[in-house]
Amino acid sequence: MTMPVGEGYFANTREDLIPLIDSSRMAILDVGCGMGRLGAALKGLVPGREVHGVEMVKEAAAQARMVLDSVVVGDVQTMSLPFDPGTFDCIIFADVLEHLLDPAATLRSVRPLLRPGGVIVCSIPNMRHYTAILRLLLHGWSYDEYGLFDRTHLRFFSLASMRELLTSSGWTIESVRPRISGSRKARLANWLMGGRLEEFLALAYLICARPSS
Repeated sequence: MTMPVGEGYFANTREDLIPLIDSSRMAILDVGCGMGRLGAALKGLVPGREVHGVEMVKEAAAQARMVLDSVVVGDVQTMSLPFDPGTFDCIIFADVLEHLLDPAATLRSVRPLLRPGGVIVCSIPNMRHYTAILRLLLHGWSYDEYGLFDRTHLRFFSLASMRELLTSSGWTIESVRPRISGSRKARLANWLMGGRLEEFLALAYLICARPSS
């Protein structure tokens, strides 16, 4: 797979995820780290923090190595990660799980890498966003280069199926935050209805979870 360096997902800082990762998380694994922009931002916020990455695109991984503590090149679904159990206190999946053939298996496989008290932080696109529903009603299904209908997505989720994915693979959800995207009229309608339209305005959900006991 070739990649024009600096484009698309690979160069995204994902500032929306940073508030979910508090300063006590000193050892972080970013799965699908791209060019390392999120990891570099996290390292810059806390002196002494380590961020390691996993990235399957070699060109992006080469960029990430310049700013992260280490980067492993490969597919997280099939490779053995070279980290000891209990290495990390946070593992990030930023718009990654929807690209995996079996995301539940991957979520189970990384659990031993967390220290006691460790968490995973995930961003997962929401297919109940009103633009996705309207598109299906008006035009049917077709793929794009990025976004909700990204042609590399293998799994598609609503909030309910996100919850089911995590709980069935051994995680207890601690927090769920919508990443709202909608017109001013849609936001006003949601406010007037007491937030009952929220799932139709959430482009993605940001989820923090810990291993179930």
